Amino acid sequence: MAGFFDNFKKKVTSAIGFQDSESSEVPQVTDKVDNLISLGVLLWEVAQADEKFLPEEETKIKEVLNVYGHVTKEDMPIVLRAIKEASIERIDLHTFTKDVGQNLAFDIKIGIIENLFRVACIDQDLDHEEHEMIRKISGLLRIEHKDFIDIKIRIKKEFGLDTAGF
Repeated sequence: MAGFFDNFKKKVTSAIGFQDSESSEVPQVTDKVDNLISLGVLLWEVAQADEKFLPEEETKIKEVLNVYGHVTKEDMPIVLRAIKEASIERIDLHTFTKDVGQNLAFDIKIGIIENLFRVACIDQDLDHEEHEMIRKISGLLRIEHKDFIDIKIRIKKEFGLDTAGF
């Protein structure tokens, strides 16, 4: 039985032109691409959470995708198109995150939460909606609350933001 992420992946890879012209099959997409698209979707959702999607947030998303996925300048528009497609489709964050997170190692989950905070803090303001979106994703990834708080404080310090009230 195909999961939500498998169905989403087929739809997106088909929509962005990964479909083989001689076959109706979508080629096997590697775990690395799966993880990259998943990370991008979550980053995009956090950036949109406060309804102020800033150019700095998109730049940070590209930077994270480049660092973690080694996405080239040429491939970046394709990857962003896949991520935007998911956003337009209004993915069910709960189902998507649980499906994606079930096979991820703890350190990868921590890295995802760190990068979600980096996108949210890029404008020097961790907005309430962004914070709550990250908290929700963190819970769905089964990150302990203590780890969530530690990550939040560490990333806020990285951006020179006040950590007195956490």
